[in-house]
Amino acid sequence: MNEPATQCRVARFVPAATHCVRAVLVLLATLAAIPSQAQPGLEGDWLLTLNTEGRTHTGILSFQTRGNDLSAFIDGGPVPITIEADRIEIVLDYRDGGGRLLSYTLAGDIGPDRLAGVLTPSLDEPPGAWHATRVVAEAVAPASPVDFSGIWSRTSSGTAKVHLDYRPAAQAIVDNYSYLDDPSLRCISPGLVRVSGWPYPLEILQTDTQVTILYESFHEVRRIFLDGRGYPEDLPHRSMGYSLGHWDGSTLVVETQMLTAGYVDLHGQPLSENARVVERMSLSDDGQTLRGELTLYDPEYYFRPITRHRSWRKTPATTILEYDCDPYPFFRGLELEGKLDEYWQRMRQRR
Repeated sequence: MNEPATQCRVARFVPAATHCVRAVLVLLATLAAIPSQAQPGLEGDWLLTLNTEGRTHTGILSFQTRGNDLSAFIDGGPVPITIEADRIEIVLDYRDGGGRLLSYTLAGDIGPDRLAGVLTPSLDEPPGAWHATRVVAEAVAPASPVDFSGIWSRTSSGTAKVHLDYRPAAQAIVDNYSYLDDPSLRCISPGLVRVSGWPYPLEILQTDTQVTILYESFHEVRRIFLDGRGYPEDLPHRSMGYSLGHWDGSTLVVETQMLTAGYVDLHGQPLSENARVVERMSLSDDGQTLRGELTLYDPEYYFRPITRHRSWRKTPATTILEYDCDPYPFFRGLELEGKLDEYWQRMRQRR
């Protein structure tokens, strides 16, 4: 469920392994494209909760009916489903902390407002549990700000769904992607979507008119303006974009535009410069858990929005450390492997 955040871990992915990953992705995409028989009452969004190995991860499970066929999506990506009477089985592809492509099989019962059952990992790991409840739209509430200030350490980065609902342009980029294209290996920030899910802590400073987030990752600084301003017309796009926020009750709603084109994750899902990100951030009742739901709208590349869920635990004793990143090992490794010319060629193509 975690994205590798150090050069030594990411750099282990070589082209041979990438071909295997792509083969599995093609198989999962093919299976997900085969719809199941429609089940009355399942259509719409469900809040999905996975409990595995003492950790909890959340996502959005969506059902869509076309004619007599039912398709399913998790966090914006298609998933294979099988329905027999009041039983359902879903296969969710994800990556673990080492970047391996794995899957969970979610098998369970269909109830009127709840789906629940057993989660079976693809490796020799103990089974877990899962459930999903309907997402009920809530009316916009009067602003009731809460204090997010403090140091927070990540506890979950969501389902880490891999295969997404690509348009042809996105599929072409994914198929051509190489680890040589990953900016983080060169100590360059990979942008908002990826940095928000990395395992390093962050610190939040808050006033009535601005929320400032200091990320240990890449020393990124993000300012969320709450003063009612609009998006500027004379500033360049940036890796973290330009963020404007407002309060919906005690939930901070943030929309970010003006993002630098890049990637959604370390395996090449593209992000265009016209993308926008909407986040909903809220506190648990005890104020010790910060929850974030990030939705990426990028119709240039995806048929459906992409959703990512994050959660952090307040850790006041944690210190934000220096993000020590040196691109030398990456370039030296390319030199030893005879890949420098390929790297520079790909760099010229990206420009």
